[in-house]
Amino acid sequence: MPEIGRGKSWVLYYDGECGFCTLSMKALALADIFRAVTWTAYQELPEPPRDLTWEDLDAAAFLEIRKGSSGSSGGLEAGRRLYRGFYAFRMLTLRLPPLMPLALLLWLPGVSRLGEWAYGWVAANRYRISRRCRLKAGR
Repeated sequence: MPEIGRGKSWVLYYDGECGFCTLSMKALALADIFRAVTWTAYQELPEPPRDLTWEDLDAAAFLEIRKGSSGSSGGLEAGRRLYRGFYAFRMLTLRLPPLMPLALLLWLPGVSRLGEWAYGWVAANRYRISRRCRLKAGR
């Protein structure tokens, strides 16, 4: 997986100890043909990103979209947005060209309700899925 980077404005935090999660992130990283996203296993972080806890990061993937530039103190000057789970994936469909056709579906009214449910089920069962499919975690 690509290294933690501070220069990119889109950072996706995922569970690097989950085989299903790491395989999913590797597939998404392949779709990132312009290298626009930094893919970061949250276990590699020295502390959780601002406004998130370790429990938040363990429960779901998060996409952080930074607006503006970083100051010398590491704080964000212009602000940022956080997207959790399904909404993180939905935002990626706008940034990763191979996923853009999915945006037409995922942004339809009402789809987010089903997407939240499906994401929640997968997130809650990700270790079981990893064991069943014999997926090994590997960053």
